[in-house]
Order: sequence, then C-alpha cells, then structure tokens
Amino acid sequence: MARKRTRKEEIPVDVTLPITPMLDMSFQLLSFFIITFHPMPTEGQLSVNLPKVDAADKPQDDPTPPEDKKDEYTVTLIASSSGDLASISMKGPTGEMGNIRNTADLYDQLKKIPKPPGRGAEGVAITVEASNDLVYARLIEVMDLAKKAGYDSVNLQPAKSR
Repeated sequence: MARKRTRKEEIPVDVTLPITPMLDMSFQLLSFFIITFHPMPTEGQLSVNLPKVDAADKPQDDPTPPEDKKDEYTVTLIASSSGDLASISMKGPTGEMGNIRNTADLYDQLKKIPKPPGRGAEGVAITVEASNDLVYARLIEVMDLAKKAGYDSVNLQPAKSR
C-alpha cells in the first residue's frame, strides 16, 4: 500500500527582479535625453552690447601734443533688421569719403587713406562705430579689414543716435 502524503512539501520560492523592463525604460529615457539635447554652438553670435552714448557728454580737451595726434577716420556700420550690414560710411578729417556699398569697397577706401609723412600707418587711427543690432561677426570682419589694410590702431565706439 502506498503511503499518502498528508502534508505538502514546501517548494522554495525564488524571487527574481524583472530586469528586462527596467533596462527597457532606462534606454528609453537615455535615448529621449540624447535626442532632445541641443548644445550651444561653440562658434556663434556673441551678445555684445556697446555702451550708450549720452548727448550730455561733452568731449574732454585732449592734452596730446599736436605732433602725436593721429588722423581720425570713423567707419560707421548700420545694421539691418536681420542684424547684417545695411550701410557702411566712412568719415575722415576732410569729411565724408566716397560711396561704400560693401566690405570690398571699404577695404579699397582704407587702402587709399593718405598716411601722414614720417609716421605712416601709425599716424592714422580707425574708429569703428557700430549699431547695437549688428551681428558680431560683421563687426569683427570690418576690424580685420582695417588690420589687413595696415592700421594697428582700430577702436570701437557705439553708434551715435541720429
């Protein structure tokens, strides 16, 4: 005769963690953050705000001796609504200088500036007057043109309100 079991033998229960769904979810989160991540470009538009010109400010008397004074030329850059160059003008000690339509014309005008005798390009100072809306790359381009034309004294100034 067979013996009857009166008591069930306990089977050990193995507890397992569902690792597959957790890995699935973590890869979904990882892919979401990788796809939606937009890093800033390393080279791009820099936010540069030139100081405002106050009409009440009067220029101070310059104590520089006349033999050390430089011929001042001002390049005025006006920005379009998109921030690109809308117009370029150049003014020197003798007044307005020609029709400047683009940066190539500006470079030609810079090359034509008469150098003071005995001092050469060191006797000329170029001031770039730019509006606040101008794209920074265009401002650097104009400053590079002045350097390329042989002028070491290139200054920045905010555009005067007209």
